[in-house]
Amino acid sequence: MKNKLKNLSQEDLNQISDFLSSSAQNFILQRISRKEINDLDINVQLSYKDELDVDITVDLSLDDLSTSNPDIADEAIEYSLGILETFLDENFRIS
Repeated sequence: MKNKLKNLSQEDLNQISDFLSSSAQNFILQRISRKEINDLDINVQLSYKDELDVDITVDLSLDDLSTSNPDIADEAIEYSLGILETFLDENFRIS
């Protein structure tokens, strides 16, 4: 059984949001040149009552000449959510 999250403050939520946003951005920028990206908007919505609810959207607009797959936005979301558990375990779980 997973240990519970500590009582998360707004500062904690901001830190988690920043982690998710930067993880998604780094995932994309490691795979696509900045020159191919017209616009990249990452939005993280968190809510916390008894458990943490996470909603991430990545809007990626690529240059017309880009050969990159726009599905990378969805892959970035999956990647960020995948590493979130480890981040929470290391920073916000109580024993």
